[in-house]
Amino acid sequence: MGVSKWAGRAMVALAVMTTLAVAAPSAGADPSHPVMTMPQYRVALHAYQVATDAIDLTLHRQIDAAKADELAAMAAATSPADVYLARADFNQARTTDIADWQAALAKLGPPPRSPLLPPLNTTTTTSPSLPSGD
Repeated sequence: MGVSKWAGRAMVALAVMTTLAVAAPSAGADPSHPVMTMPQYRVALHAYQVATDAIDLTLHRQIDAAKADELAAMAAATSPADVYLARADFNQARTTDIADWQAALAKLGPPPRSPLLPPLNTTTTTSPSLPSGD
């Protein structure tokens, strides 16, 4: 791996840790009240967006590197089979890069929840069931 790939991953890891540290609820917090204040939410949202930008940038760099490898392999190709293999290698690399991108986004998780939204664990009331017409 190149230095820029490690730097990108380190930046993503730092952004994820920052997001988790800011967004983590305190022990014993009342779930009926917002966990974060609005300034905390803004910081967490910014950290989340920085992390997603870094993940996206890593994807684009990986695809650009795979495309450069493909072009070099196609330039060195001496037969149609070599061209086909170069293209197949690029498609495989792109598939792997996209899978890595999706895994990184899944690991990052959803964006922080605004304190202005109602809590997720609210109870709902249901209307009494109507009698069946037996």
